[in-house]
Amino acid sequence: MVAVTFGFCGYFTKSEPVQARDRSGSIISSVVKSDTTVDVSGDDTLDAYRGTGGLLLPATFFGKGSTRKQIASCLECVWRYTLYCDRSSDVFCGHAVTTCRSGQIKYRVWFGETRLLTKVVGSVCWGKGRPATRSELETQVNSAAIRHVPALKPGVAPRGSTYTSVPILVWSGQPAMFKPELMFLGGHRVQIRATALWHWVWGDGKGEWTAAPGAAYPLRSLGHQYRQPGTYRVRVSTVWQANYEVSGIGTFAAQGDLITQSAQFPVNVLSARAVLVAR
Repeated sequence: MVAVTFGFCGYFTKSEPVQARDRSGSIISSVVKSDTTVDVSGDDTLDAYRGTGGLLLPATFFGKGSTRKQIASCLECVWRYTLYCDRSSDVFCGHAVTTCRSGQIKYRVWFGETRLLTKVVGSVCWGKGRPATRSELETQVNSAAIRHVPALKPGVAPRGSTYTSVPILVWSGQPAMFKPELMFLGGHRVQIRATALWHWVWGDGKGEWTAAPGAAYPLRSLGHQYRQPGTYRVRVSTVWQANYEVSGIGTFAAQGDLITQSAQFPVNVLSARAVLVAR
């Protein structure tokens, strides 16, 4: 869970309300000073937003190109926004308003492993609503991936029964990669990709992992041959690993449990015998 605290820039007594307005005069936020919020950097500005969970900086971020990926990659690191004002500023310095588009205010971005070690890494223009984080984003990513991966629908040929001299062909009925429609989460464009591995257990003491989904005849991409007659129960499990790409920031592996599916079916194997044919 990301903790978010609202603050302001300037010099006011405890609990005095302050309204932030953009260039058009519209109210962006209304905040109240709290003496429990302390800027450990020694600056007079208080935090406008702060938290952990891998901050997803918007495209309005100004700083080193690698910083957006670096900040998003560290889920335990501390980040915060402070208003882009100097010590002599009033509630909002003009520079914090005029350099951003209408409805946004300019903030300094702080980042570090702990609150005591944060330092300024750039600036950002930001409007209403709290900044998005990877932790919040992944709740929606995992939900989308878990609910919508293709169903496991295994098939086998030949159907019914086979012979010890004839290998079976199997398939999962699933693609090797699942790529749902592009999503827009927290103001960011997100593309999910889930790749699958299959574990086939043939019922004769043998099994194998494969990244191939298998296919029906004539492709022959995945199969198994039984050496002894009998009825075997084939079990197959699909394991999905999801990652997601946040446009302009980078690609990340989805946290949490793997997505698994399982199914089974019988295979009847008959003995193949040589038969003499009169000519």
